[in-house]
Amino acid sequence: MNIVIIDDTTADIEYCKELLAKNFDNSNILECFADSVAGLEYVNKHKPDLLILDMEMPQLGGLDLIKQLKSARTEIVFYTSHAGFALEAYRNFALGFLLKPINEPEFVGIITKALHRLEQEKKGNLGLDNLKSALQALENKKVPIPTMGCTYFPKVMDIVRLESVDSYAKIHLADGNIHLSSYGIKHFEQSLTPPLFFRVHKSHLVNLKRVEKLFPDGTLVMNNGDHIPVARRRRAELLELF
Repeated sequence: MNIVIIDDTTADIEYCKELLAKNFDNSNILECFADSVAGLEYVNKHKPDLLILDMEMPQLGGLDLIKQLKSARTEIVFYTSHAGFALEAYRNFALGFLLKPINEPEFVGIITKALHRLEQEKKGNLGLDNLKSALQALENKKVPIPTMGCTYFPKVMDIVRLESVDSYAKIHLADGNIHLSSYGIKHFEQSLTPPLFFRVHKSHLVNLKRVEKLFPDGTLVMNNGDHIPVARRRRAELLELF
């Protein structure tokens, strides 16, 4: 966890450093600043995980400073001698608020909370990266479509939608071609899965990247102009995917 401390009182900076070294082995103090203007410039450039910030400083106070922060992911812990600043601190999205003189158990609790939140954010970002990679791999994949005459291999992204016709599947492609497969729609649903494809109706499987709009009556319009009915019980789930 990369940390920056901004406080015009040197003794308070040293005490924060002491508590961090004592209680958090994984903390890395990048810099400490008594000059809030210089501190703001550094934080905007290096975007630390955590900013421990005094509320009352000459030139640029804590509340004014965070209004100029460029890093939305930097967690902020305020501390000050006046409890009256607490509400204002939380209104400005502070993770925590500490009163001077700093109480060690309270300090440890707040920093632990910051660590936990940062870990959750990293997990979320990793999950998003994995999802993007999976989507990219799926988009470049080709899908075999067995028909009565031969087997076609269109790219996944070229498939607009699949339609169930009796025990067969009708595959509509972006170039306007339509193939009738001897396999049913369930066969293709095994490989054409969310978050790229979604079964909006028992008879329709659609490419979500080819969707143009959804009408209140549950009619889905694809980018090739096709109108698809969405089953009532699947509309909420469909909207969540977007």
